[in-house]
Amino acid sequence: MNILYDRGKQTFFHGGEPMKTYAFAKGAFLLSSRGSEACYEFTIAPNHSNKPSIPLIGIVSSKEGSNKYKGNFGLFRCIQQDVAESGGICFVFSPQDIFGDSIAGIIYHHGLNKWVKCVFPVPNVIYNRVPSRHAEQHKEYEKLLVFVRKHGIPFFNPHFFNKWELHGLLSKNEELLPYLPATEQVTNEESFIRFLTANRKIYVKHTLASQGKGIRLIEIDPTGRVLCKSTKKIERFVNVSRLLQTYPDWFTTQQWIMQEAIQCRTLQDHRYDFRVLVLHTGKAFKLIGIGVRMSQRQEVTTHVPSGGKIISVKEVADSGAKQEIGRIVQLCGEELAKSFGYIGEFSIDIAPRETGGFVLFEINSKPMTFDEEEIENSRRQQLVRTFLTLSAKHNQG
Repeated sequence: MNILYDRGKQTFFHGGEPMKTYAFAKGAFLLSSRGSEACYEFTIAPNHSNKPSIPLIGIVSSKEGSNKYKGNFGLFRCIQQDVAESGGICFVFSPQDIFGDSIAGIIYHHGLNKWVKCVFPVPNVIYNRVPSRHAEQHKEYEKLLVFVRKHGIPFFNPHFFNKWELHGLLSKNEELLPYLPATEQVTNEESFIRFLTANRKIYVKHTLASQGKGIRLIEIDPTGRVLCKSTKKIERFVNVSRLLQTYPDWFTTQQWIMQEAIQCRTLQDHRYDFRVLVLHTGKAFKLIGIGVRMSQRQEVTTHVPSGGKIISVKEVADSGAKQEIGRIVQLCGEELAKSFGYIGEFSIDIAPRETGGFVLFEINSKPMTFDEEEIENSRRQQLVRTFLTLSAKHNQG
């Protein structure tokens, strides 16, 4: 089926039966029209239902200046293709592209082999891929949230997560408590020394950081000497006071947490953890895939950019472990939804304790691109299914 965009009229039409009308986007319609040189033409799968409708999916990212968009455009193109093959249209935009009840976004044109500008009506669903916390703090992002609330649009996902806030909300669930390491906010030197002395080995993390940035693994030995490891270096201090003199910013911003370093299982003397991808189906949370990362050059994180290694989940997880991870996923999804509203996707970083069970390290609101191709394929397929499910529920203006 051909979808036409008249650049002069800034309006979408369909190239099908002359007298046929299609529901389009949220409360809009597509009339028929003949193509012309003034039209962009896009091909989508035909809709044969009794009440034909064409869902419109918006992917919100950010941009620099007036034209330079930021984000994972390889992923965006794949999603657009998958949506088209399911009978819908997908486009990319930034918060500053919103004008009244329209969005001046971009869509990939296969014939021209480039992204082209079009004006779109209100989408049925918006997939939040704004790539940075800084962009979410911009005043234009608030304009996006107003637009979403005004039109009642399902929104994947409201914002990046704060590690300290997450710990607080997850701690309220008694079933999740056994999976959470002891965690406190870094406030002053006295409480820091007390926490380190009690646990002997701790992590210090920025509440807003991701991918292991800024993380420190700190260990105190029986003589009081301190070892401080990052992903790039190892520092040694004669006592805790010298350590704290080196990192005074931990106590001035209220944006750092300290977390018990729990002994986890190892493989070939290297620790490993699970990266678990979760999507909402429109009805329930679904575990999409489990990736495993093992540390190599350093033991602070298992992130591949920091030297981590990808291994198969079959090497380290049996059916019982996967079942328990699935249970944790459901509990986390329910708590997130209670606090933040609709949660379309998230990922969790979790590792098996040496003594049995699991420890939950992180929950990420905008999951990374998985290196495992089968996980990424399943992710896109489920994303599109969820988009269409939500579109059917929220197709009225």
